[in-house]
Amino acid sequence: MSLFEDFLSRLTQKFPEDGAEMSMSQFIEANTSLKKKPFSFKGYEFQRQIVDDMHPNLAVIKCSQVGLTEIQIRKFFSFLKRTNAINGIFSLPNDEMYKRVSKTRIKPIVDEEPVFNQHEASKKPNRSMDLYQVDDSFGFITGGKEGDATSINADIMFNDEVDLTDQEILALYGSRLQGSRIKIRQGFSTPTFDGYGIDSMYKASDQHEYLCRCSRCNHWNLPTFTPKFINIKGLSSDLNDLSEIDADMAMKMDLDNAFTMCEQCGSKLDLLDPTRFEWVPRHPGRLSRGYWVRPYCAPELNTIRYIVEQLLDYKRKNSIRRWYNTVLGEPYNDANARLSIPEIEAVMHGEGAIDVPLGSPVAVGVDVGQTCHVVVADLRHSVPVVFEWLQVPSDQLKEKLAEIRTRYRVVAGGMDLNPYAPLAREIRDDSKGIIMPIEYSTSLKAAPVTLVKDEMDSITHVSSNRTGIIDKTVGMIRGLHVNFAGYGNKKLIIQTHLQDMVRVELAEQPAKWVKLTGDDHFFHALGYLFHSLRIHDYISSQDEQEERQMAMLFGLVSKVQQSEAGLNYRTRIKSPSVLGLR
Repeated sequence: MSLFEDFLSRLTQKFPEDGAEMSMSQFIEANTSLKKKPFSFKGYEFQRQIVDDMHPNLAVIKCSQVGLTEIQIRKFFSFLKRTNAINGIFSLPNDEMYKRVSKTRIKPIVDEEPVFNQHEASKKPNRSMDLYQVDDSFGFITGGKEGDATSINADIMFNDEVDLTDQEILALYGSRLQGSRIKIRQGFSTPTFDGYGIDSMYKASDQHEYLCRCSRCNHWNLPTFTPKFINIKGLSSDLNDLSEIDADMAMKMDLDNAFTMCEQCGSKLDLLDPTRFEWVPRHPGRLSRGYWVRPYCAPELNTIRYIVEQLLDYKRKNSIRRWYNTVLGEPYNDANARLSIPEIEAVMHGEGAIDVPLGSPVAVGVDVGQTCHVVVADLRHSVPVVFEWLQVPSDQLKEKLAEIRTRYRVVAGGMDLNPYAPLAREIRDDSKGIIMPIEYSTSLKAAPVTLVKDEMDSITHVSSNRTGIIDKTVGMIRGLHVNFAGYGNKKLIIQTHLQDMVRVELAEQPAKWVKLTGDDHFFHALGYLFHSLRIHDYISSQDEQEERQMAMLFGLVSKVQQSEAGLNYRTRIKSPSVLGLR
């Protein structure tokens, strides 16, 4: 290196290119590099507007491998560099991802780019896997734990892979910006389910789409992987859904000469000419900002051949949802992951009230909140018939349940222990332990039923595996082991609540049910009702076992025989299992 080149290098390191009118993308191009060459947006021109957009509430829904994590890291640290004395949080879904990204993506950029290392030799910045100091600003890299979301105050926050992050933790992160005047929060993710996570955020935004103008007819297109945009020689004209392509069909197709066409005139769209593209919002008046990055945004990577090959590969793995999510960047509702409307309607047998005689055996389920959702099931039939669907203010819940106990013989009941534990305990005592508080347990080792007792050996509540309860509820509906009636004008509300829970299965992690919007109250009320039948059976079996042991202990064989004949001294009611309900 000549003396002049060395001088320029030192000058650049001490005084980076910057200016009040320089956009964020220009700053990144001028001051960072990639593979020993100046950073460039060539081939990824769609990224430029996203990088320049410092909107305080921004969401990007994207397909995989389009460079969004890489560019967001550069944007994040460039903002720290250009803004004095601020804190930023860059969150990832878990510790494994945060450690990998910090080591392999963040550390090389921050340590090697001169623009982030203009400190004096005597003032070495604080840097570790979870903290990177740039001048007098700090970037915290976190792994999506509750402590991460509650222990750091921040001015800007970037949430990478929103859909893989615990949504409750993600909500907690918002509080970290409360004390800042800047308050910038931006999220990025491949989608999972319709209405969940990043898809929900995007739908609430102004919804920018990357439109391509046809060079022949000037029509603006929003290309998708559908027959009206995809031209493949050898593709059957009868195929309306390209996800139905199989290996035999693919062998007859000329994938190398396939192209994306204008939906209006059929001409080939020039996806490699960035001047043909423009980000256009569907709803320009909305307050939050959103971008949808689809495969054609990076056409050199996401060729039609590649998309079809990935389709066949994911089909072989029986994982079509992940093809939609990662390759197309689209949400997808797997039939096994969410109750469908036809499945729900199959158990709905009339909105009119049905006659349930006074004193009939029933079970009750309660989802507690400011408005409590109560369901009541008639147990006289081969399957439970849920005939009351009530929405009750929390301060009237005790009276409503007392009224139900007066009219019917409540033989089992369940309600959530939290968030109103004192109310749950009062209802337990009023019902003489029949309506039992239930606490969801999310532990991997949680048992289906665990009786929690006090120092007097009295049952205070039941702790139960959350996933198991929800799986059972879905299974009851899909298996037609329950009937719904008497729901009046609440049919759509019930369907909405039952569709709000989605079963998420991630690699090497146990399945878990997540909420889409939080409108899931009748779902959980049904879950508590069904689970109360199991609890009733469990407690009855425990009591019977104790009675047998005591009888054998005192040699009271006749009492055992009476008990087995149903002449038990408690004159207990028939258990739901006897009624064919277990």
